[in-house]
Amino acid sequence: MLRKSVMWLSIVSLGLIGAFFLGCGSSSKAPNTACTGGPYDVVGDWQITVSATGTAAVTGYGAIDSAGLALFFDSSGDTLQLPALTGACSYTGSIIAYPEPNSGFSTVTDSITGNVTSASAITGTFSGTSSGTISAATFLPLTGSVAPLSGPMIAELEGGTDILTVTMTPATGNNMTFTGSDTFGCTVSGSFTQVASSNVFDVSYTYSGGDSCAASTSTGIGFESSSDYFGFDGDAATTYFYADILATSGPFVLEFFPECADCDGAHASRNSKGHTQTPAKTSSFFHVL
Repeated sequence: MLRKSVMWLSIVSLGLIGAFFLGCGSSSKAPNTACTGGPYDVVGDWQITVSATGTAAVTGYGAIDSAGLALFFDSSGDTLQLPALTGACSYTGSIIAYPEPNSGFSTVTDSITGNVTSASAITGTFSGTSSGTISAATFLPLTGSVAPLSGPMIAELEGGTDILTVTMTPATGNNMTFTGSDTFGCTVSGSFTQVASSNVFDVSYTYSGGDSCAASTSTGIGFESSSDYFGFDGDAATTYFYADILATSGPFVLEFFPECADCDGAHASRNSKGHTQTPAKTSSFFHVL
């Protein structure tokens, strides 16, 4: 009887030891952010606020498409990319700040974990080069309904000297295509494909031409707006289109607006075509991350 009792206690002890080690092993894994609810429909236009410890908050504007691509730009022309957001109530991955073109700065990547708390609210906490939080909410950048743009347009590159002169052509539904050239004589073309019935467009951008025009095709995300975020068109009352493009040479943001006969007065300084870049901004995703 005593021998059976000793054997039973030995078996129980081994089981407890095994459970202890299994528990230790599982505790070493970082848990996902606890949440309930969802998945939510997050396709749409979003305004984001990025707050880092000891730094003023930065606001940006952007969109999320049906594949989960989440891109935002700030008033300096920086691009911020979140992990793919498909509507699941929690997410984790990298938050990436790409500096505006010609800034001389390098891309910054931090880790982020967060929650999609509803179809109109997203939160997150990031750490790495810096630490802080993000919060995003849906917004309506456009007064009125989405409609395809048509005719001659200018597209200016925030943070750069390149300007596109293009013709926008409506396609099926609210989709659009464009073709034209830039300041350097290179050929530009592309398409804006509406995501469902939202004010979100998947962007394709092709650059080509002679020896000085490095051929490339890039993708990104865009939306229509009634606001002149970069001040390129003197806050004229018109419909603007913003394309945040993930080029391999470095992301950049283009602001498209109708070509005008005399819009030089809206600008403070001129480039070779009579248009301008706005003064340098202080609001910057790059400096927050």
